[in-house]
Amino acid sequence: MTTKISYQQVVARLEENDLPFGELVLQNGMTVIVSQHGGRIFGPFLSKESESIFWTNDVFAGPDTFKAFLDSGSWNIGGDRMWIAPEIQYHVPDRDDFWGSVFWPAQVDPGTYSLEQPEPGQWRLSQDMTLQAYNLASGQKELHLERVIRQVEDPLRNVTGYADLVDGVLFAGYEQVVTLSEANRDDVVSEAWSLIQLNPGGVLVIPASPRVEYADYYEPVDASLQTIFPNHVRLKITGDRQYKVGYKAAHVFGRLAYYNHLDDGRAYLIVRNFFNNPSAPYAEEPDHTPGCRGHSIHVYNDDGNAGGFGELECNAPTIGGETGRSSSTDELVLWLYVGAPEKVKEIGLHLLGIEL
Repeated sequence: MTTKISYQQVVARLEENDLPFGELVLQNGMTVIVSQHGGRIFGPFLSKESESIFWTNDVFAGPDTFKAFLDSGSWNIGGDRMWIAPEIQYHVPDRDDFWGSVFWPAQVDPGTYSLEQPEPGQWRLSQDMTLQAYNLASGQKELHLERVIRQVEDPLRNVTGYADLVDGVLFAGYEQVVTLSEANRDDVVSEAWSLIQLNPGGVLVIPASPRVEYADYYEPVDASLQTIFPNHVRLKITGDRQYKVGYKAAHVFGRLAYYNHLDDGRAYLIVRNFFNNPSAPYAEEPDHTPGCRGHSIHVYNDDGNAGGFGELECNAPTIGGETGRSSSTDELVLWLYVGAPEKVKEIGLHLLGIEL
């Protein structure tokens, strides 16, 4: 069973270790915590007495375990994070020995973020990185990443019957305005790579074409975990069987969601909305299939060895190399709904066009 981590535990551990953070107040009394360490967004928290909706590492449960985690240099702290893709280029020195050589660059995570509040109601994370490219291209790459995090409105607020639709349902939303830029032009491509860690037990839904293509990055996903319907893909997030699957940008539409339940029986729906651009390269590739690219969405399911979570992942359009672009600014939007299951499912039908 995954240990749930509360608002108080996150705040206490960050304060005890003098790790700067900001609190972003959202709608209906909900909040997220923006942490300089690792550039994380923790939460959302329904109140200051509640547990995180996102998966958060149980090292937050006590001062000693958290301090040991920090001393270890591990990245796997939970929440909503931003990495730099392609993983096959920046994380894997030997493509023929993926599991023997893969690593997680400390320049990216925890990185050397600065945290500022440019104005009330928003927080800005930024950092400079120098990364080594091992595959696809080679050499060092200097990058600048900036993320402005702020509240967004309910996308359903202008639909007919809105008051009845959301009666008894809690909504909160935030966006990240993400800018990735390169210092010099060369053959090395880069992408802002968004990953949200999920508590297991729910279903992840991707609206998609009937011709949707996917690629397995690890052991093949099977029909017990993935089902392809005429208008969407549905995946079980279990946290006990590893898979990673990528979906072609040409076949998805820039919106995906995770449906799960709280311990009190209420349902919640996390919806990610992003700019899906099939004309961009989306350069990530599985280690075993060079040239298999074009995936703007990835879904990861842990086997339990790293904490038993899932991940909802999407990529911003590519910069550098063949693109001729040295920077990209993109909006990644997140909407959260919490309420009775039948009410949340109706909201899912509005936003996804799918019966949950």
